Amino acid sequence: MTPEFERIIAAKEKRRKDLAALSFPEKVAIVVLLQKMVAPIWKGRGREVHVWQIPAANDQSVLADPSR
Repeated sequence: MTPEFERIIAAKEKRRKDLAALSFPEKVAIVVLLQKMVAPIWKGRGREVHVWQIPAANDQSVLADPSR
């Protein structure tokens, strides 16, 4: 394997471990943020969209620093 490929694989593994270590509410907040991101695309394709309304989901710092 090339050093670049090894670096990418190591970064992916670290990201997976960081996400697994998040609390359940933080994981739900990420899901809600992803719902908000994809909602305009789905609406544009004529799909009915329901984004979960969870107050803590407005905190985008979860995506900015997944290791917290």
